[in-house]
This record gives sequence, C-alpha cells and structure tokens, in this order.
Amino acid sequence: MLNKIIEILSVPIMILNFVGGIIGGIWLAFLGEWTLIVIGVLFLFTSHWILSIFMMPNLLIAGIASQFYEKKNPLGHFFGFISQLYMNLLIISWCIFAFLVCSHFYSGEIGITYIPYLLWSWGMALGPWQFFASKEPDNEFSAITLFSASVFYFLFLISIFISPLFRLIITVIFGVVQLIILPIFNMYIANKLENY
Repeated sequence: MLNKIIEILSVPIMILNFVGGIIGGIWLAFLGEWTLIVIGVLFLFTSHWILSIFMMPNLLIAGIASQFYEKKNPLGHFFGFISQLYMNLLIISWCIFAFLVCSHFYSGEIGITYIPYLLWSWGMALGPWQFFASKEPDNEFSAITLFSASVFYFLFLISIFISPLFRLIITVIFGVVQLIILPIFNMYIANKLENY
C-alpha cells in the first residue's frame, strides 16, 4: 500500500522536477514577469551558497553529534535529532520563502493564471535541495527528507486550488512530518545501522 502511494506521488514530482521550472519560466516570460524570472535565475546560481551559510551552524551540531556517536554516548542521538530538525526547518523555511517570493508577483484570483508562479516556485524552493542531495547520492537520509519535502510541497501547491482548510491541513502535516517524525525516523535508522 505504502509503495503504491510512493509510486503515485513520484510521477508528478519527477515531471515537475524535469519540466516544471522550464514551463513556468516560459509561461512567465509570456506574461512579462521578467523581474520574477531574473530573481529565479539569480536563485538558481546563488541559492546553494546562501543556504550553505545558513547550514553552517548545523556543521557544529553534527560535529558534536559525531563526537558523542563515536563514544557511544546517547547524547549523540539527541544532537543528531537537533541536526535533522535544524536542516528540516531550513528546508521548510526555504520552501515558504520561495513560495512567498513567487506569490508576491501574482495579483489575480486563484486559478489557471497562478500556475506559472507555482511552477516557478517549485524550482526555487526545491532546486537547491535537489542539488545538495545530488552531491551525496548514497545518503538515504537526504533522499528521504527531499522526497518528503517534495511530496508535501506538491500537495501544498495542489491544496491552493482546493480549499484553505485543506491547505492548512497539508501545512500542519508537513510541519509535523518534517520537524518531528522524519528526525525521529532518521535517528531510528541511524541507531539500527549503528547496531549492525
């Protein structure tokens, strides 16, 4: 059952990853949204550096966790959780930031004309994280976190067209999964791997 859900959600995410930004950019060009296009292109070339600066505190936290892990101290799991929590909070914040930047340029009613802004926000929100994940292909924690963020961002974008209540539900679930469940799950996996 879970595998089927993952397969179903993977298809639109893969399509959005491959062509969402391109379609959104072309559509925005036809709409004359050159400022937003320039901002998006600037994000493309600078976001990984900007995010790297925000990720620096996590190096300290992860280093502390690593020291405790080496000594088999349970505090390693605590600092590992804090490290995951910080990264996931950063991912959520970046997604919100990208969404708000793109939405700032849209002034119409929610409808089909909002789609290019949402497609453009997809690339701006998740592009840097996909770049980071591509640099560590063997890191299952990054893959799980990125897939979760992609699924929830996709559901969030769809919820905009459904209802404010559904959008709120998706947002709350996204926050709970990213900030509580995933860090705990990743610590569980790390603990299992450590014991093998």
